[in-house]
Amino acid sequence: MTTISPAEIARLCGERAKNMHEVRDYCCAESVLATLNRAFGGALDEATVVRLGSGFCRGMGGAGCVCGALAAAQMINGFFLGPHCRQGLSKKEFTPLARQLHDQFRERFGATCCRVLLKLRKEKQGAACPDISAGAAELAAGQLLAVRPELAAAVDLEFLRQRESKK
Repeated sequence: MTTISPAEIARLCGERAKNMHEVRDYCCAESVLATLNRAFGGALDEATVVRLGSGFCRGMGGAGCVCGALAAAQMINGFFLGPHCRQGLSKKEFTPLARQLHDQFRERFGATCCRVLLKLRKEKQGAACPDISAGAAELAAGQLLAVRPELAAAVDLEFLRQRESKK
């Protein structure tokens, strides 16, 4: 059995989230949630996950506030690491991780606000939404695996390596 590094798993999560964003016409939140839930064996079916993410598209329904990719990354980490899940961290342990994810996202993309990210993109100084989705998925997957390395053994690599194309 070939082992795969946590960094490679995170990279594959990012690529798959980007692919789902582009091909399935999922928004950032939907693509990040669907990718990470499936990759890490989340208990929710894809239709449910996409419905949960739909209100976070375009900065919460087009309001331009918090980037949906970041919101989805936080939701997934809460789902697998949060204080209300099985084998979850205490609130005291989890809160700094949520802050760390926020700060890493802001450092990587220059903002956490969808409106600002879109403005940066328009000015050709920022990433496009599929790339931001990829980055958020990578950051969340990296954090998940750093805290719960045992999750790597159950990652659905076949799903992560799959690439769809528009028909």
